[in-house]
Amino acid sequence: MSAEKNAQIARRWFEELWSTGNLEVADEIIAPDYAPDWVQIDKKGPEQVKHEVRYFRTMFPDLVYEIVDMAPLEDRVWVRYQGSGMHRGAAWGFEPTGKQVSFEGATILYINADGQISDRWGAFCFYDIFADLGLVPPFWELSKVLK
Repeated sequence: MSAEKNAQIARRWFEELWSTGNLEVADEIIAPDYAPDWVQIDKKGPEQVKHEVRYFRTMFPDLVYEIVDMAPLEDRVWVRYQGSGMHRGAAWGFEPTGKQVSFEGATILYINADGQISDRWGAFCFYDIFADLGLVPPFWELSKVLK
């Protein structure tokens, strides 16, 4: 795929799929064999991504991602983003806090020859999100709690 087409796919991933919750997009842009090793969900392909989007949007129904920087290549797209949303749903054993969070992350979307996302690597800090929500102490105070 061309770098330009891969950039369009990455925009659809963040702007249509994750930011609006349009799950039909997953059927179009996710390869059937998509199953990153580090994602611990008993599904693969578009269904895995739909599960993740539903879960996150249950916690943060107004979740929005903004692409801050993008470097598209012929077989992958590097994206740095900022996400934000109001914590309105229970998850991971925590009740909703009603607090707004904002977080940054980076993702590499690997695009196959069919123009579908075949793999993903991503990094953002769940701990920082939990700390912003007041669910865990700030990292620099964690040692006080663990002693």
